[in-house]
Order: sequence, then C-alpha cells, then structure tokens
Amino acid sequence: QYVIVARQDLEDVRAGSADATDRADSALGEATALLRNVVRELHPAVLAAAGLSGALGALAEGIGERSGPTVHFDAGSWPESGSTSADYLLYSAAREAVTNVLKHAGAENLWIELGQAGDDAWVRVSDDGVGISPDAVAHSVENGHIGMASMRAKVQAAGGAFTARPTDPGTEVEIGRPVGTWTQ
Repeated sequence: QYVIVARQDLEDVRAGSADATDRADSALGEATALLRNVVRELHPAVLAAAGLSGALGALAEGIGERSGPTVHFDAGSWPESGSTSADYLLYSAAREAVTNVLKHAGAENLWIELGQAGDDAWVRVSDDGVGISPDAVAHSVENGHIGMASMRAKVQAAGGAFTARPTDPGTEVEIGRPVGTWTQ
C-alpha cells in the first residue's frame, strides 16, 4: 500500500510539489522498513550472526514494533553462545506459531520462550487469545491451511516433538528436538 501511495504521488512530484515529494519519500521509507522486517523474518541473517536466541529476540522485537500483542521473550536457559543443528527448524517453527497467533488468536500477550535441557533444545510460543481446539490442526488442513500441519510434519521428520494445546486462556505450542552437540 505504501508503494501504491508513492506511485500516486509521482504525478505531483513531477509537477514540482514539495509536499508530494515528502509524502512519496515517507511512503517509500515505510515500505522499505516493512520489507526489511519481512525478509528478516523469512530468512534472518541474525540467525547466522547471533544464533537462535538473537534471531528469536529480533523476531519478538519486530512484532513489538508493530501493532498487536505485547511480546515477552525469554531465553533464560539458553547458552549465551553457540548453535545447534536445530536452530533453523526451531526458528521457522516459532515464526509459524507466532504468525498464527497474530492472525487468529486476538491475543493481548504473546510469549516466546527458548530453552535447553540436556541434549534437547525447545521453543514455546504461547498467548492469551481465543485458544485452539485439540483437532484444530486437522480442521485447518481440511480447509486448505497447512501451516501448522506442515510445521508439525517438519519437526517430527527431524526427530523432534510438536505439541499444540489449549490453555486458559489461549494456546501453547511447543517444539523440541534433541540436538546432540553444541557448536561455538
């Protein structure tokens, strides 16, 4: 929508309108910021640079900058440095769970927790929204929505565990996977 607005202002810019130039510049600046956020969320360079904790923190920060629920991020039991073979899987699953909260939950709060216990790495996304029924994943597939089912299949194919359960209020999605060794 920002690009469309900028294009509409181009005629006035060509006619020499300083106001139109400012509006077009502002619209293109907003479009650029949104595009950067989308690209960062889809393939975060920060995942390679700062690890899973940094990438999830950036995801939480990006959501917090937009309108929507208040985001709470906790990586208290995650090692400060290092990475695992599960980082991208956990990140992409968390991103999908967060997207579902933003689209469907009507939540006021969103929690993203990252942790490790022994050889297992896990991420938990929970909210205080409308909740999810136990058979919601099956119904979403029947209606052509494959995000949650695809996420579950990917996690399980990688030897991980996926659970989505209603809470009172809201929903909790937890993804875990054994990672073996940690790298620095």
